[in-house]
Amino acid sequence: GVAGCCAKTTIAPLDRVKILLQGQNPHYKHLGVFAALRAVPKKEGFLGLYKGNGAMMVRVFPYGAIQFMSFERYKKMLRKKFGISGHVHRLMAGSMAGITAVICTYPLDVVRVRLAFQFKGEHRYSGIIHAFKTIYRTVRHF
Repeated sequence: GVAGCCAKTTIAPLDRVKILLQGQNPHYKHLGVFAALRAVPKKEGFLGLYKGNGAMMVRVFPYGAIQFMSFERYKKMLRKKFGISGHVHRLMAGSMAGITAVICTYPLDVVRVRLAFQFKGEHRYSGIIHAFKTIYRTVRHF
């Protein structure tokens, strides 16, 4: 978990810029990657490069735990129910474990992206919990 947090925090600035550019944030859409990496700290401060990283840190631990636990269960299930073993057996179990972990932690990914897309002074969400509540209220009306 700690290793995952360190890795994700290391790449957080690139991830934030990726989200801003992919979503065509009006404040940065005219920039390239390197220009955006320079512009974000100028406009939002150094910590602007790490917006949404808190939600990523909250996501890393359960993702790893779910993937690890479900891999072992899928491995046993494939061996017992289908008689599959060997490399294919581990590949299938790993794929199914990855899918399970993503499904379970996807809401945190949505919150992370929403927090990272915000621009300083134009915040729609004040934090992880507020983002969850706001998204839930919005989706509930559809």
